[in-house]
Amino acid sequence: MFDIIRCSAEPSKSGFERFFSFDTIKSRLIEAENLAAATDHKNKRSLILLRDYAIDDGAIKIIAEKKALCFLIDLSRIIRTRGVPRAIMLSKLRNFLRLCVKYGAFYAFASFAEDENKIRNASELENIALLLDINRGQAKFALKMLKEYLQ
Repeated sequence: MFDIIRCSAEPSKSGFERFFSFDTIKSRLIEAENLAAATDHKNKRSLILLRDYAIDDGAIKIIAEKKALCFLIDLSRIIRTRGVPRAIMLSKLRNFLRLCVKYGAFYAFASFAEDENKIRNASELENIALLLDINRGQAKFALKMLKEYLQ
């Protein structure tokens, strides 16, 4: 399993095969406001980080058909937020991932931990992903997808 972090750390201590440094891979990430903007990059084999996970069936279906783009889901947003904003974010992500699974769109998870003390181990990230209504196998697969897009 793999993760993207913003600090330096030893991956074996947390149960990961490798950590990718955000500073070294940020040029390979695409940031998009929403799914409509993400469709502009549908033919690129890269990771895309969305700011808003509002539902757009057509856009997800178009992206899934190309099998090139992989959605990168920032789990630190869930970890850092509290209360109603967290509930809204979880709801949007659940619906988003439900459509990704339905249409076969690729997705990956990353924690973007900012220091060594905030690094979650692999099983914790799996369990956070389970909150998004996917099964354990899908969560493990999503944590391994980073290797396919960053190596």
